[in-house]
Amino acid sequence: IIIMEKYNLVEQVAQELNLTKKEANSVVQTIFAAVEEGLVSGETIRISGFGSFQVKTRSERKGVNPKTGEEIIIPETKVVGFKPAEALKTFVNEF
Repeated sequence: IIIMEKYNLVEQVAQELNLTKKEANSVVQTIFAAVEEGLVSGETIRISGFGSFQVKTRSERKGVNPKTGEEIIIPETKVVGFKPAEALKTFVNEF
């Protein structure tokens, strides 16, 4: 398993755009902040050729406490969903 962490992304942006790591970090942070702000305000974030992010509500549901076996109610929660664009799916399937 290969995991790309934020610092890897910053390094790649710095190299590709011939920026310092500090400048590249600022670019990456700005993009992340824009996505976060959009999601918090209820927007769907679509990045052409990559995919879309959207906040979804997971309904309250019954569950079981694995330690005690007791039935519990899991409260409603919000989750971020991601749907890849066709271009991304195609690109990934080519490898």
